[in-house]
Amino acid sequence: MLETMLEALFAGLGLIFQWHVLAYFALGCAIGILMGAIPGLGGAIGLVLLLPFTFSMEPVAAFALLLSSWASTSTSGAITSVMLGIPSTAASQATVLDGYPMAKRGEAARALGAAFTSSAIGGVCGAAALGISLPLILPVILAFESPETFMLGVLGLAMVGSLSGRSVLKGVTAAMLGLLLAMVGFPESQAIPRYTFDTLYLLDDLPLIPVLLGLFAIPE
Repeated sequence: MLETMLEALFAGLGLIFQWHVLAYFALGCAIGILMGAIPGLGGAIGLVLLLPFTFSMEPVAAFALLLSSWASTSTSGAITSVMLGIPSTAASQATVLDGYPMAKRGEAARALGAAFTSSAIGGVCGAAALGISLPLILPVILAFESPETFMLGVLGLAMVGSLSGRSVLKGVTAAMLGLLLAMVGFPESQAIPRYTFDTLYLLDDLPLIPVLLGLFAIPE
């Protein structure tokens, strides 16, 4: 398996390092930065907007454009998080906690530099770690079933309570509120809508970005 993955890796690198593909990477990064700075426009919505332009492109160039725009969207989401205190993407919501207070103290450039640097280092190191460890953790991933997934969910809820500081009750209450909001719409196992109040808009679940924008606006 390892030899097959290495062969595929080197073949993919040979396809990527071509001038026209690198140009599409640069174009996708520019588009992703622009869309990521607009709240609610990055992520999947940005891919949907770019997808019609890729129908006549070759597959490698199309993937380069889409992947680079997707990757740079989460990075540029720090712009509105730091300057306005509004996360434009789900990945940039934690940046509001430290970046926005720094911007109000006149340290916006420092906050943006730290956000961009950490995003670049984290992306490169994360991709390298995933590529190296994937042959080792693949059997573990395939062995995951419903009990293990449930335990991961319980661990996430416990971490929410522990990260809330001294007020554990507030953290647990926030976690329960998140679970309540996540139950809106159709469940995966049944065809019965929950908490939609006869509103067609809620049948597709609550969209993540508007909910985050509303929740972050409440403390302000």
